[in-house]
Amino acid sequence: MFQSRLLSKRISHIAKYTQFHMDEVLKPYNLSYGLYPFLLELWEEEGINLEKLSRKIMVDKALSTRAIQKLIQLGYLEKVTDEQDLRAYRLFLTEAGKKIVPDVKEKIHQWNEGITMDLTKEEKDVLNTFLDKILERASQKKL
Repeated sequence: MFQSRLLSKRISHIAKYTQFHMDEVLKPYNLSYGLYPFLLELWEEEGINLEKLSRKIMVDKALSTRAIQKLIQLGYLEKVTDEQDLRAYRLFLTEAGKKIVPDVKEKIHQWNEGITMDLTKEEKDVLNTFLDKILERASQKKL
């Protein structure tokens, strides 16, 4: 049981340090740690709706709505009424959004490379395999 708490604590601390770092390096774009995942998901799948985007990022729709509104205000996203369901809308990156995503992805890559620089390629592969296994088990929500 003690090991489990240590694992969760370590993962939480890594996430917090990542948040602090990303908040700092994304300041020039007026972005924060909580906003950039929306841009990255839309980079991968433009035109999805708020509900699907929320599921992919694993946040509730209220938080997604606030994030989307902020990204629209910053000029990175636009919402377009869905032609099949006029009550819904689909989300798209603007030209400004498309322009910054490669930079954001590079900042993430640099961070990941920096925090794993002391690991060999084999160790990184093993770490990723272990984290994938842990994530899979955690996503099952029951043990």
